[in-house]
Amino acid sequence: MQHETVTEHSIEHITHVPSLWMRFTRWWERMFSIIDREERLSLLGLFLFALIVRLLFVIVTGLSDTPTYDGLGYDILAVNLLQGKGYAGDVPTAFRPPGYPLFLAGVYGLFGHRFAAVRLMQVLIDAVTCVLFYFVGKKLFDRQVGFVAALGLSLYPLHIYMVNQFYSETLSFFFQMIVLWLATLLPERKHLGVSLMMGLLLGATTLTRPTATLWIPLMLLWVFYVSLKARDVTRIALVVLGLLLTFGPWTVRNYLVFRTFIPVASLGGVGVWAGNNPFCEGGGMHPNEQTWGGEDYPEYGWYGWEGLTEVQSSQRFLEKGMTWIKENPGDFLMLVPKKLLRLWSPTSFGVQFSRQANPLLTAVVLPPYLLFLAMAGGGIVLTWRKWYELFPLHALIIGINALVALTYGATRYGIGFAPCLILFAAVSVIFIVEARDKERQLTCVVVGREHTGS
Repeated sequence: MQHETVTEHSIEHITHVPSLWMRFTRWWERMFSIIDREERLSLLGLFLFALIVRLLFVIVTGLSDTPTYDGLGYDILAVNLLQGKGYAGDVPTAFRPPGYPLFLAGVYGLFGHRFAAVRLMQVLIDAVTCVLFYFVGKKLFDRQVGFVAALGLSLYPLHIYMVNQFYSETLSFFFQMIVLWLATLLPERKHLGVSLMMGLLLGATTLTRPTATLWIPLMLLWVFYVSLKARDVTRIALVVLGLLLTFGPWTVRNYLVFRTFIPVASLGGVGVWAGNNPFCEGGGMHPNEQTWGGEDYPEYGWYGWEGLTEVQSSQRFLEKGMTWIKENPGDFLMLVPKKLLRLWSPTSFGVQFSRQANPLLTAVVLPPYLLFLAMAGGGIVLTWRKWYELFPLHALIIGINALVALTYGATRYGIGFAPCLILFAAVSVIFIVEARDKERQLTCVVVGREHTGS
């Protein structure tokens, strides 16, 4: 319990950065002050539209419903934090990263243990995320692309669905979007706050949703390249400092509690085994006597074995998963496409055989989804010359795909890079519209000349 108290004070100390936050908010206000009235009205309309769509969804689907699946675990952690029991279930834990339970604890602390308050807060956060996405698209391309992309995100079904779930996605998407926006500013500004905030929010994104873990090294490579190009190492130094400030307190807490190095969460070994075993078909397997292959199967499923700590259990999962990969390299390589197929599918669940998507739903969703992917692919081709500016988007896609190749795939994990695809699809939409406009103009010119000649 003493270790838990130390951790809470450490986290509170590190996250207390009022001066930096005030500068950031003043900067945000200045950014809005330079846009014209028409653009402000468009953004207000976008925000209200995204807000109303999400609000109607959570009201219809159950504003005050009890959380399910992962949401139950997050809720328990949040309640225990508020009750002074530390970051723990029955015992101290690092099985899940702390970002989302801290968010829940904050909401419960303000409004009481009300599930409706969490969903309403997530509605608001996701609507703001759509507005942020406009600025990302505008900075990388132009107003038209930014608005089409933001409108697409406001209507993206899986983003809307997630605001009703007690899952970490909505909060992590918000942090992730701020990182992408800051990345559009980093190459041209020597503003120290941009680099530091990027590091802080890269860490916050991962400590909320670990699917962004491999995004960090790719972003560090890009920031290092930006720093070399600008002949200014303060950018990379401040991003690294931001990461250390974010991961440091949590890592220290985990070392004090478990006497081992855990920078994100202790569930990593579970994911490796769940996606790499003789029964896996691209999704995650739940451990039982049959799938584990012996009587010593984990009595608590993914939470491990009686008599072992969660760290020891995770290490055991990791060793068995890595052993299978080493002994079956061909089978592992054959599994990777199946994992990625589940990742890119619009209707796949993470755990095999637990839940299956309705075949009718898949048949209805698949054609427009394939069209969307085709448009996104077209946008990637059209923008390949802008790889330097667009690298953070590509890095997010690559990072999540790489992590899934090592673990297992599901539609839920692909939602993280959906905004990137939406932005590329918006580029294709504007390209097609402009091409048709040019064709019409050319036709008018030709017809006009024919009339003049006659």
